[in-house]
Amino acid sequence: MIVDQIAEGPRVLVVEDEMAIVLMIEEALVNIGAQMVGPAARLDAALKLAKEVPIDAAVLDITIRGGDSYAVADTLAERGIPFVLCSGYSEWALEERHRSRPQLTKPYSLGALEAQVLELLGRAAT
Repeated sequence: MIVDQIAEGPRVLVVEDEMAIVLMIEEALVNIGAQMVGPAARLDAALKLAKEVPIDAAVLDITIRGGDSYAVADTLAERGIPFVLCSGYSEWALEERHRSRPQLTKPYSLGALEAQVLELLGRAAT
């Protein structure tokens, strides 16, 4: 499901291990003219992408294969890259240092995801 064919548009890292959700994220990104980087379903792959690949924003599932994605969130924060944390848990289940970050609670809608990514990218949703 890697979408590397899009030559232009913002690059959004996707860290998610559920294929049905990856497909929805891919649709949302295509709808707003963005390019998906990944998806990364495992922590090691997600960290490698977060550290090495040029990206403009990220959508991070908190719980992925290999643990959680907080190390990815920390790496993105250090790089100044905006991200949204996605989880089926309440915000109080998040590690305190990330509770002020944008969040989407699963299940979220395609429209909510599109709006959140546009906000991360600094563009107004239309």
